[in-house]
Amino acid sequence: MIFITWSTHFNFLALNTLLAYIPIELSFQIQRTKNHSLQIGLAFLWLLFFPNIPYLATDIIHTDLLNLYNNTTGMSVESVRGWGLIFILFLVAFSYINWGFTELFSLAELAKQKLKLRNSVMCLGLCFVSLLSSMGMYAGRFSPRLHSKHFFMEPLRVLEIIFLQWSMKKAELIILFFLLHVGIMGTLYVTRKSKQSSIREN
Repeated sequence: MIFITWSTHFNFLALNTLLAYIPIELSFQIQRTKNHSLQIGLAFLWLLFFPNIPYLATDIIHTDLLNLYNNTTGMSVESVRGWGLIFILFLVAFSYINWGFTELFSLAELAKQKLKLRNSVMCLGLCFVSLLSSMGMYAGRFSPRLHSKHFFMEPLRVLEIIFLQWSMKKAELIILFFLLHVGIMGTLYVTRKSKQSSIREN
């Protein structure tokens, strides 16, 4: 992917993909380790990096740079390279969002078993994570465009920007991002239940 996208408008995709993989790998390690303190530390890092997964959905904004649609004629441009880049973006975003949110469910089940939580409490926890992730997405996409590294370099400034600086437009976009999370989780939940039903019938 690095070689395909590096010299294009989509050279950002390799880094964004790496950042999206980090929370997935952290989720594996959280489920693998038996050390409670280590699990808590890894869970904090996972929560910090998790917004990088749904953030991939916002990268669709960069497709505008490819100029594949002529607004005057209403015709699409026949560019193999351009359409290829769009398909790469779609596959990366679709795969990592599906993978990342599946691991989110796995972590929720782990927390439910370890802490003996009710389903309602687990759902509230998922909503809380989704809200924090939505706030992280906003901070990463809009001015001043924070990155994960900034939390380690300027944690107080990051916390101030995310939690204390508000506007009506910020609230609206965070709600929109939150609904994106709910939509993804709802789709995966319905798919999972449908598979379980099919297995029982067979």
